[in-house]
Amino acid sequence: MKEYTQADFDAFEVIDGIKQCPSGDYSDIQIFGERCSFGERCSFGKECSFGEECSFGKWCSFGEDCSFGEECSFGEECSFGEWCSFGKWCSFGEECSFEGKGEYIGDYPFLAFVGFGSRIGSKVYFFNLQDGIYVRCGCWLSNIAGFRERVKEKNADAMYLDLCDLVERKFNRKNSK
Repeated sequence: MKEYTQADFDAFEVIDGIKQCPSGDYSDIQIFGERCSFGERCSFGKECSFGEECSFGKWCSFGEDCSFGEECSFGEECSFGEWCSFGKWCSFGEECSFEGKGEYIGDYPFLAFVGFGSRIGSKVYFFNLQDGIYVRCGCWLSNIAGFRERVKEKNADAMYLDLCDLVERKFNRKNSK
């Protein structure tokens, strides 16, 4: 995978106001401007900073399996597409939108749990959104009620149901949509 420097990034072509960024390793770059377009399997290092009003999946696009390192910060009015994963200490500005499901509410945009499921290190994300609590678990995305049904259908670890209860209490919601 090609590693890009800040000089490489600064020299990338801009088409219709969108910086075109090929697939590669961007871990040496600390600051990304607005309206960037990244290819599949891009990797971003620790303490990356993305400008305000970046829209990941709308104005900016990231391919499948992109990952963001620890301590990344995202500006206001960001939105994220499918398959995005976030490291520890990531922070999200106001009016962020997750996978087209709306803006987050409350003090916590999401909660993440690691180590559940059939794969070591797998993650479960619970998003606290205007339209309800949504769950991303591997390829699965649904509201929390749909996730509960899926857990029961698949005879999955009952700990997932305990997580749902915990998250509802933390987000101060009972029996979310």
